[in-house]
Amino acid sequence: MMKRVWSGEEFGYAGGIGPEPARPGGPEIIVGGATEASFRRVARIADGWIMGGGTPDMFAQAATAVDQAWLEAGRPGRPRKLTLAYYALGPDARAQADRYLHGYYGWLGDIANMIAAGAAVSGEMVRSYAKAFEASGCDEVIFVPTASRLDQVRLLASAVA
Repeated sequence: MMKRVWSGEEFGYAGGIGPEPARPGGPEIIVGGATEASFRRVARIADGWIMGGGTPDMFAQAATAVDQAWLEAGRPGRPRKLTLAYYALGPDARAQADRYLHGYYGWLGDIANMIAAGAAVSGEMVRSYAKAFEASGCDEVIFVPTASRLDQVRLLASAVA
């Protein structure tokens, strides 16, 4: 329905709804998920898929399943693929990542441990993650800091430069 609205389709006496989108066809629809059902949903209604955090190996495996669902749905081209990657940089990086991620995801039990273990905690890890995600077909990596300190942005910029 959103895509129909964004295309300018008329609806009854109202005609077209809202202003014309800034991007022809409207905003991209990016769907997350880590199950076969979510991958089929991406192929059915979305422009792409996002993994909500994890390692490049996890991304590669899921991205293959997304591509397969896309192919099975008969969609042309390929889906846009994105990921989140948590990071902490500096002298207390591992402790910072663990503190934040266990606090945020603690309700998930052991899964919180896996998420925290996947955080990039050195410049070398950030660089290797970026390269590995790219090699796995990732179009965009969104690095998410586990601390709200501005030094994290500077450290990330230095790591990827």
